[in-house]
Amino acid sequence: MRSDARSVTEYVASLPSDRRKSIEILRKLLRTHLDPVLEEVMQYGMITWVVPHSVYPAGYHCQPTDPLPVVSLASQKNNLALYLMPLYGDPQLSTWFDAAWKKSGYRLDRGKSCVRFRSLEEIPLDVVAELLKKINVPAWIRLQESQRRGGAGKANRASSAAGEAAGSGKVSRKPQGGVTTKKTSPTAGTSKTLKAPAGNAAKPKKAVPSRRSRPTPSTPKTAEETVKDTSSQPASSGRARAKSTGSGRSKRGPSMGRKG
Repeated sequence: MRSDARSVTEYVASLPSDRRKSIEILRKLLRTHLDPVLEEVMQYGMITWVVPHSVYPAGYHCQPTDPLPVVSLASQKNNLALYLMPLYGDPQLSTWFDAAWKKSGYRLDRGKSCVRFRSLEEIPLDVVAELLKKINVPAWIRLQESQRRGGAGKANRASSAAGEAAGSGKVSRKPQGGVTTKKTSPTAGTSKTLKAPAGNAAKPKKAVPSRRSRPTPSTPKTAEETVKDTSSQPASSGRARAKSTGSGRSKRGPSMGRKG
């Protein structure tokens, strides 16, 4: 639930009494344990602790005119929420937080950076306080810088690829008026281009097995012959069929079974 309050004081005063008490306790916890360089402001309808432009002039990489957010606190429609942005950017910190919360015995309802709860009785405040002390503002700024450089790098690579494509002058076009096929002769470096009549695309001829490779109706294939038929050497399978059916002759190699 987004608030239109212009100041933190106005935001807190607009809350129901039960929500107001919880928000004030959490607000005090955050102000006690967060890095004092951070400033408390209203940002995106929530109480947010940000890195001021005086410390980090580049601002939030998604919206440079806004200061870089670190932690937000909000009263939403169905719950209270803590937005702990460094959890999303620091896998080690995220792993520690999950383990510490689980060890406390409380149930964790968490998104990438958001922790949701209905009341303060549902969260271990000591774990939250420890996490706040672990948040490293310079490291969070460095992560934002790496994301900013990564985004610029992707844009430059995309622009370079587009420029290379435009400079190559290569355009893939389909042949008009028929289908063009390319036939390469056995002689290296020579090729012929055959063009089928317009509207009549050349159809591949259906392969007809030679009489020599057909098994006679009266002689079923053995399992060994079937395996040979599916191999990548049709000549070998043809000799196997000829040998099994007796139709046609096949060359024999040196006899291995005859006695001298």
